[in-house]
Amino acid sequence: MNRQVIKRQPTLEVIALDAADAQAAEQGGADRIELVSAMSEGGLTPSYGLIEQVISRVSIPVYVMIRPHSRSFCYSADDLQVMTQDIRVSRELGAAGIVIGALTDEGEVDCSFLQTCLLSAKGLGVTFHRAIDSSAHLVRALESIGGINGGSEGEGSFEHEREMKSKSESGSESKNRSSSKSNSKDKSECESKSASVSKSEESVVERVLTSGGELTAPEGLLELQQLQEIGQTLNISIMAGSGVTIEGIPTIVSRTGITEIHMGSGVRHRGSFDHPVDAQLVAQAKAALIRAVQELQ
Repeated sequence: MNRQVIKRQPTLEVIALDAADAQAAEQGGADRIELVSAMSEGGLTPSYGLIEQVISRVSIPVYVMIRPHSRSFCYSADDLQVMTQDIRVSRELGAAGIVIGALTDEGEVDCSFLQTCLLSAKGLGVTFHRAIDSSAHLVRALESIGGINGGSEGEGSFEHEREMKSKSESGSESKNRSSSKSNSKDKSECESKSASVSKSEESVVERVLTSGGELTAPEGLLELQQLQEIGQTLNISIMAGSGVTIEGIPTIVSRTGITEIHMGSGVRHRGSFDHPVDAQLVAQAKAALIRAVQELQ
């Protein structure tokens, strides 16, 4: 199968906790805002008032975190009701997109749950967040997302899956081990659910935010490279995030081919979410990303 080579633009996404963060990020040249609350919990859905205020203060796209609690990435029917309402309100308030993710108790992508959320999104951009890093199998999770999108080019990724399974590091190896048979079954189930809904009625997952299954993106470079290659066959962008520093951007880009970078504490005063976004650090990060992507091409 011939893989489609997708030319990606350097894109810097910055986490914002309030309007001041968002404005500093825009001033520094960020391309997109991920708006969240409660970073001590890993990021939860912000209030409607905050969503409205941030969107009114910046001109760059604002993607709203849709995550009602931090207990897990497995959600109940009550959670679904809350999350679809949050999606609808975010759209009405002018959000450009949402950030969401859901897994089953077995660590697979919850296709039915995600499908319902995509229907509620109705044209919003969608990022599948780092729930993928808690999945039972990174490749299978990515292909499941591709199946929900209606993708049909996942076959080529089995080669990369075998490469991932050949890793000598026991931690990542055990996490990513699974059969191609299970992979195909999971993908076909997600495609079946997607086929029952008209594509004009729902959003699709544009990108996946991931650290490659590791604690930080710099630790997951091999996995990120493999996910990037598979993502290209599925027309899904891979965005590297977690533990990304300005100094580390060139290595991530050159080693993985990824050109979308997600930053939080790395562009804040004192490198902490206890302090605001620093526009100068954002500008440095964007400049480093642009240079790295230029060298990649």
